[in-house]
Amino acid sequence: MGGHFSINAFGRINPGDSARFLDFLDRVSPPPRITVYIDSTGGDPEEAMEMGRMIRNGWFGTAIGKYVLGHDPNFTLMIPRRHIPGSCLSAATLMYIGGRLRYFSKGSQFGVHQFSFKNPMALSEGKSQILSAKMAKYVFEMGVSPEFLEVSSSTLSEHINILSEGDLERMNVVTGGDTGVTWTVHALEGSIYVRGERDSFYGHHKVMLSHVKSTGFAMWAVIEAQGREDELQNFPVVEITLNNDDAQTIDISDRSLRFVNNIYVIVYANITKDEARQIAISKSFGCQIRGSKEAEIFFGIAPMPTEGGEVQLNSLYSMFAD
Repeated sequence: MGGHFSINAFGRINPGDSARFLDFLDRVSPPPRITVYIDSTGGDPEEAMEMGRMIRNGWFGTAIGKYVLGHDPNFTLMIPRRHIPGSCLSAATLMYIGGRLRYFSKGSQFGVHQFSFKNPMALSEGKSQILSAKMAKYVFEMGVSPEFLEVSSSTLSEHINILSEGDLERMNVVTGGDTGVTWTVHALEGSIYVRGERDSFYGHHKVMLSHVKSTGFAMWAVIEAQGREDELQNFPVVEITLNNDDAQTIDISDRSLRFVNNIYVIVYANITKDEARQIAISKSFGCQIRGSKEAEIFFGIAPMPTEGGEVQLNSLYSMFAD
């Protein structure tokens, strides 16, 4: 029937826990894309951030509570599991935001407050300043809004501010199964490109419209393979997909180059000026790979909304269209 992997992390976060967590990961070697369930009232913030980075580097998601085995005697083929809501408070919230995808379930609590040292001496104040800088850097790296730290710092350390799911979604603390798309501009020697990037239950994906000085416009797709390397490299139909509602496609099957790079399959194709224009003005942009033109199921990247990237895409096209 297959297996199910998850990690339960519960209890107070103490000095040395990050080393113990690393040892656990080394011994167990959990697969990527599993969920770490956190049920903790907090503890050491630096240990929490270190474990959060391990979660991010391991390609894990996070949720609040515990995921435990059930004891239903009617199940004979496999043991049922159930989720128990829990609390993620104080420093534990830093561990939580390390998740690539971050889930929130009904009945759970997420609470923040100021981080402080018990000893109010000048040395502790200095350490607090260093910790604040580390936290600001960490929160930025995890893709969470600075508002998260603002809300935390506005709540006295002896109190807990329980945040609503709506608040957490607004601050990008909770992502659900999709992080949304981030559009950025990058330059390399002789080339410039606009990149859309999204992490979701279906994988970590990127699409790019680029211009290379020597060859002109091109598109790139970076697809987390998740065990589908063979299909992604060998299925015959490769298409750029535009505008979800209108379902436009540009067939690049005969001119696409596909290859494996680590956990990804990369798709590259030179495109015409008109095709670049279509991408630049589109409402969404993706890449699909199918077994045939008639196949309804595809591998690849569902069209990413270009909202937030329209100016960059149009500017890139306009810069090199003439």
